[in-house]
Amino acid sequence: MNKIYLILIFLFFSSIVYSQDAKISGKITGIDSKPLYGANVVIEGTIDGATSDSAGYYEFETSKTGTQNLLFTYIDYNDKHVTITIEAGKSLEVNIQLKKNEVSTDEIIVTASSYTSGQNSQVTITPLEIVRIPGSDGDLFRAITTFPGSNQVDEGSKITVRGGDANEVITILDQASLYNPFIFDDDFNTSSYTTINPWGLKGINFSSGGFSAKFGNALSAVLDLKTYDMPQGTGGFLWFGLANVGLSGVYLSKDKNFGATLDMGQTILEPYFKLNGFLTDKYDPIPLARGLGGSIAYKPSNNSVIKGIFNYSKDKIGIKNTSPSFDGFFNSGSETVFGNVKYSAGLGAKTYYSMALSYSNHNDNITYGILNTFTKQKYAKYRLDVTYQLLKNIDINTGTEYEYNEDGFSGNVPQYSYDISPDAPFFNVNSLNHTGRIGTYLEAQVKPAKRFFIIPGVRIDNHTLSKKTTIDPRLSLGWKFAKDMTLRGAVGIYHQFPKLEYYAQSSNFNLKPEQAVHYILGYEFNKMEGVFLFRVEGYYKQYKDLVLRDNNSFQYYSGGKGYARGVDVFLKSSVANKYTTWISYAYTDSKRSQYDALKELPANYDITHNLTFVASYNISDVITTGLTYRISTGKPYTPITGGIFDPNTNTYQPIYAETNSGRFPTYQRMDINFQYLFSLFGRFAIAVFQINNLLNNKNLYDYTYNFDYTQQKEILTTNKRQFYAGLGIQF
Repeated sequence: MNKIYLILIFLFFSSIVYSQDAKISGKITGIDSKPLYGANVVIEGTIDGATSDSAGYYEFETSKTGTQNLLFTYIDYNDKHVTITIEAGKSLEVNIQLKKNEVSTDEIIVTASSYTSGQNSQVTITPLEIVRIPGSDGDLFRAITTFPGSNQVDEGSKITVRGGDANEVITILDQASLYNPFIFDDDFNTSSYTTINPWGLKGINFSSGGFSAKFGNALSAVLDLKTYDMPQGTGGFLWFGLANVGLSGVYLSKDKNFGATLDMGQTILEPYFKLNGFLTDKYDPIPLARGLGGSIAYKPSNNSVIKGIFNYSKDKIGIKNTSPSFDGFFNSGSETVFGNVKYSAGLGAKTYYSMALSYSNHNDNITYGILNTFTKQKYAKYRLDVTYQLLKNIDINTGTEYEYNEDGFSGNVPQYSYDISPDAPFFNVNSLNHTGRIGTYLEAQVKPAKRFFIIPGVRIDNHTLSKKTTIDPRLSLGWKFAKDMTLRGAVGIYHQFPKLEYYAQSSNFNLKPEQAVHYILGYEFNKMEGVFLFRVEGYYKQYKDLVLRDNNSFQYYSGGKGYARGVDVFLKSSVANKYTTWISYAYTDSKRSQYDALKELPANYDITHNLTFVASYNISDVITTGLTYRISTGKPYTPITGGIFDPNTNTYQPIYAETNSGRFPTYQRMDINFQYLFSLFGRFAIAVFQINNLLNNKNLYDYTYNFDYTQQKEILTTNKRQFYAGLGIQF
């Protein structure tokens, strides 16, 4: 099953590698006429452009003709505009030299455990690489799991980091918190997909630990996303896929003061299922997802922007499942509405501020046997961030936020978790809880020397339901001790308030915020700013006040503890418009006493070893291929060793072994893809063919048992070998 939002994944890709009529090429140099690698050139008001290679050379083709303006940009250099005249079918050479920007800082600050993209970072991942990664289906979250320290949840888009749970990773989009950016989330044996379009992002910062004091209420990791203030051009894209269709468009006014985007799409899975041998009688209904989203942006002045983002998604599915007490369809459906309005502006030459107001409404319904529940979650947030340049080498960042969370739960829940037959005894539950969180932070980015930076910060959060306050001091530092070598480290305290469902089952809402202390030290070798990149990083995290459940009262209390330690290794090599390849390896040892584990045992996502290889290669100007291979230790699970007959319910009660004392078999998967660029009806077009799980590895989703728990049965994931094809047309 492929992602509904695949419709945009090649929209900007076309501007880099496909030719139409005129060819524009040249060399971009900087100080002392040295070539600049990674400089950007684009025809203003369009998406036609390229990125320079290690020799400073760039080349692209365009159907535009007449007088046009070329815009050249590069990190720490002044932008340059060049007016050219393009004639159809002819080549044009434009060589330029950029001048150093004296206002910019000498070195880019990249903190420990960060994998970033954008104009203000040393790039380790780009939107183009995201859509080229085989098996990622153009999904930002799946692409991130190819980096060390992060893992997929059930082969879907949810991320776990360094032995933590998925709910310990927070996603921020233009200052708004995204708690439900997925379709098919938490559905039985169904992979989730994110609703975020990577091509709309100008900055991606994934921090797997030691992150800034800007971010609160996150125990493990932060994915901080920033969209373009204005669209990058005007155009549209139509996608026809074996599993989905979609339409997208972008508009930018001639004066570049107004812009808008629109995305819409829907899954059509019957032909996809037939080709890949899926039994449609195993689904009722067949998975369906549809979405509608877009943005509107306006520039009231040269140094201010107001932008609104809207997204709507809906999904439903029924999948056959056999459990010890019930054989039937697991039905689920969800609906999510998200909106965010952001205003940002500069005050003079030294102050910049941005504020955002966001709202999210998520509904989720599940039925399976006697289980019939409806969950409703609401989130609202206001955030203000201010950056002030105190001195040339000191920036002050500060801000505040208020977040409102509401969680409603209603429906029928089985009285005994092991008996979910339609006539089983049940509880009717109806609860509604809400809370607020007020947070503020202050941090400084200090560069006492050209090759050294230090970021001290502190964060304070108050939880209105539990009336608990946290104070989190944090510190990051970096030292570029040689031309291409950097040491980075971080230490800090991080808190996250438990979910509302745990407060509802506690004594007087008296749960403490869960705490983790991060210790991180890493080394990086970065040759020619990304042509060759090597990172190795060690970490240790100490946990306390984790949520535990009392076996007598069945209430939750803050008595858990644990640790996570490990090493992440990342090796990447790339040449613009030729190839990109990377290898990531992560070793993790994570133990916790949490939930039902009363002593320190392997965490739910204690994946000891995880190795991933990714490669993308341009066979020619119009053909690109890629390969991804992943192998990892199986995740822990709790085995059932037998059953005891319960005459009251006429079913067997399972006898559990020690929590997470078993492990799934080793996980393996290989994916490949091909992309072919051509002209169709005089328009740019792209054909895509991909095979997920090429070797058809029988990876495990879970175990189930017969009625008396004497036989264990494997439940394989639905992600068997799958073929997908699609066609996109730009207009």
